[in-house]
Amino acid sequence: MVVWRRSSDGVLRFITGTELANGFFNRFIVIAVKRCKELPFGGRLAGEDLDRVRTTLTAALQHSQHARQLSFDPAARERWIAVYGPLSRGEQGLLGAAISRAEAHVIRLAAIYATLDRDSEIRLPHPEAALALWHYSADSARWIFGDSLGDPTADEIWAAAKERPAGLTRTEVSDMFSRFVARHKTQVLFPNQLCGRRRRGPTMTGANGPVAAFSGT
Repeated sequence: MVVWRRSSDGVLRFITGTELANGFFNRFIVIAVKRCKELPFGGRLAGEDLDRVRTTLTAALQHSQHARQLSFDPAARERWIAVYGPLSRGEQGLLGAAISRAEAHVIRLAAIYATLDRDSEIRLPHPEAALALWHYSADSARWIFGDSLGDPTADEIWAAAKERPAGLTRTEVSDMFSRFVARHKTQVLFPNQLCGRRRRGPTMTGANGPVAAFSGT
């Protein structure tokens, strides 16, 4: 578990593209929280509440000592089949890199919930609870990374494209920067990061006929 007491911008300053690309960051489940009240001395759980948690965890640990294969019951199996595809499709940009282990996290959470319930199989409430937590985690990652592509030039083009419903041509993109830098960068950005977000809009026509346009709308 890693805890940051920072804003989304603060987290971004400490997470590099390398850590996202090499799979380090997506091994964690991201949870964004907001303080709802000021407690100078912290909160305090009553003794009976702690006893209940301790008893439940002790029983779950004892149950887990017996090696067994956790299988799905029929309802949980059908639910897992239905959500596996959407979970595995992922997202683009930094967000996509941050949540690219969705399937692995959800199935592990479901197994943990089944163990806490001391069940011999994964029942429908377990993947449902796992999905609820995962969706909150994905929303937390979206709050941090937004629609950033992870490349300053690509992000600047993307921001400009969102303000131009008709789209941006390669020439207009080149005009945003020095033409040498843009020509070199956009040869890489258009077929990779940017084309993943390309939207079909009104056809744009140049002096020599239709031209490729990139739109953020």
